[in-house]
Amino acid sequence: MKNIGLVGLGFIGKTHLEAYKQIENGQVTAICTTGEVSDEEITNNDKVYVTSDFENLLSDKTIDIIDICLPTFLHEEFIIKAANAGKHIICEKPLTLSMESADRILKAVHRNGVHLFVGHLLRFWPEYQIIKAYSETNMLEEIEIVHAKRLGQFPKWSKWFKDPEKSGGALFDLHIHDIDFVYYLLGEVDSVSAVGLKNEYGAWDHVITTLTFKNGSKAYVEASQRMPTGYPFTMSLRAQTPEKALDFTISAGENIESVGDSIHELIYYSDGKKTEVEVEQKDAFQNELSYFVNCIENNQENRIIPIKDVMYILTLLKSIEKSLVTGEKVYI
Repeated sequence: MKNIGLVGLGFIGKTHLEAYKQIENGQVTAICTTGEVSDEEITNNDKVYVTSDFENLLSDKTIDIIDICLPTFLHEEFIIKAANAGKHIICEKPLTLSMESADRILKAVHRNGVHLFVGHLLRFWPEYQIIKAYSETNMLEEIEIVHAKRLGQFPKWSKWFKDPEKSGGALFDLHIHDIDFVYYLLGEVDSVSAVGLKNEYGAWDHVITTLTFKNGSKAYVEASQRMPTGYPFTMSLRAQTPEKALDFTISAGENIESVGDSIHELIYYSDGKKTEVEVEQKDAFQNELSYFVNCIENNQENRIIPIKDVMYILTLLKSIEKSLVTGEKVYI
């Protein structure tokens, strides 16, 4: 059992907290937040203390892991402090917004001999796990085309998302999910070409990217944080071979927080037949965090989201950003 210090208690912080309650190998023993905590389940729990001073978590020798659920622009500062304190680190995606920042983070992690895990969640999402598994068998091998989208209204839980210097906009906060997964599915990318729209602060909040892969396949990926009021949060992925297709769709409430009560469909098309694929609905955050903690507990290699993949996805996002700015195809 590993003790976790949770940093940040916004939407994602609370989501992580709920996930830890359901896993066997990790427990939150400290929460660092500058906001007011009114949840009686936290305030009345004598096994968890709340502090507004991050240094209290760093100096607490009983804490094994720091889980960072802060706005993206704060990641580097808090990761490096945690690494220098000898703590293992779990950090929500994106790791950071620049290659230079990522390099500083990795140097601190390596210098201090600690583990760093970055939450690229779709690799732990049940339907996406099935898509990946199918792609590795004759059920869906030799994929030619993938079409993925992730569409929603602007997140209502915080305004910092609008600032490109703090969040990277929908490109880094939303588009990253599907960019990561199509790479996980299809391998290295040859080129990217993107078009998009910016919000009033200059952040890309609607992005459509065409990716051409070194194996010849293509992916068309769309992300938006500017859907109109009433439009349901929608995520989907369709993967096609010459003869088969696997089509996944979730349509939720007004935003991602309603995804648990949403309509899920995973349909497999093969040999003229349409088959609804049964999916065991496990929580992706529980899958992810349990795996990360297990890697730390047993000193095992992170084979699902290795840091080299995190860095590669950051390279892809910066290349997409370049294409958005220049209007040109960018080769990787």
